[in-house]
Amino acid sequence: MGIVARISGTLNQDMKVISLVCFPHMMSHAYWLVIPPMYLILIAAFGLSGEFQYTKIATVTTVFAMSTFAFQTPVGFIVDRIGARSMLIGGLAIEAVAIGLFGVATAYWQLLVLAAIAGAGHTVFHPADYAILSARVSEKRMGRAFSIHSATGYVGFFLAPIFMTGVAELWHWRAAFILIGIIGLLVALVLLTQSGALRDDGPAKKSEKDKAEESSTQTTREGLKLILSLPILMCFLYFVLHQMGGGGIRSFLVAALGQIYGTPEVVAAWALSAFTAGSVFGILSGGYVADRFGPRISTAFVTLVPAGLIIALLGWVEINGVLLVAALALSGYLIGLLIPSRDLLLRSVTPPGSMGKVMGFASTGSNLGGALIPVVLGYAMDTAGGHWVFWICALFIGAAFLTFITARTKYGT
Repeated sequence: MGIVARISGTLNQDMKVISLVCFPHMMSHAYWLVIPPMYLILIAAFGLSGEFQYTKIATVTTVFAMSTFAFQTPVGFIVDRIGARSMLIGGLAIEAVAIGLFGVATAYWQLLVLAAIAGAGHTVFHPADYAILSARVSEKRMGRAFSIHSATGYVGFFLAPIFMTGVAELWHWRAAFILIGIIGLLVALVLLTQSGALRDDGPAKKSEKDKAEESSTQTTREGLKLILSLPILMCFLYFVLHQMGGGGIRSFLVAALGQIYGTPEVVAAWALSAFTAGSVFGILSGGYVADRFGPRISTAFVTLVPAGLIIALLGWVEINGVLLVAALALSGYLIGLLIPSRDLLLRSVTPPGSMGKVMGFASTGSNLGGALIPVVLGYAMDTAGGHWVFWICALFIGAAFLTFITARTKYGT
């Protein structure tokens, strides 16, 4: 009975920690995607119509992403110094307030300032989340904890377009931003009341002796040398390209479909959510594929290549209704299916004890890709038309496949 009780207690603690960490992670991904579905509304509301209108509004998303890119690595060091708990709660509160204030903004420059503040708050999630999960979750459940963590992020991507366009349709676009900001503050309040479960000094934390030994053998200079090595840079580049391909679809699908085919915003938003929902199911089932086969090139081929072809096809052929939703759900599923294998590939080229800094660096690749792609696609829509959104995104997905091949064959183990 004592053994059963200990197992039950550990399971309950793990589930509590996973839930407390994953819910704000879901909110962080939702905040990443609250602006793009509102592009057309914001263009009209702030008088941005005319030449380079999409470039102007996409710059708001770029400022958000660049702010995150600039501050995330330093924030990771701060998390290690003062602890993850306070950083997680504070960062979520800052981002929630900034996003909520979009609802009361009256000028374009205010959107840029608020996007920069929201991006700075956004930096805490990956460093803090992984520190807490690594310290508080049992080793035997660590893989599933990371899988659920990734999947809940995509749930945020799924919910954000529906919430934002739905509230804007039923009430007002300003109400959509204010309400989702309030939700984030409520989540931060819940974390504050349950903060005892979010300590990152649990049993999985290294002892002082271990940390002292590590500090003498793994200096900051050595850490920088590691993350700038060729195998890690190849994985970093994969993250950049993956974000520019999949993230580009998430950011510009609604606007591109509207410009090319006149697809209603609500229909396009459902298609976008289907793309994200497909990614969630792909991640969850991809965990089993990765465990069984490892980071194989064949897995990358049968996922990224068909996904890229489907996305490219949308730039040539008008697809409506259920078929549009199904096509995007399938492409999202295929892209998500590879994510666990991608993480295993990253682990295979990472020395033991260095996963934290390597994952933190790699995730800045996603931030960089997220910063670049809005301007690239915004300019493409302004100068060449929405067709190029799909073709450019498909090109980046194909390039990500080539990066996976290179990393796996030259540097994988």
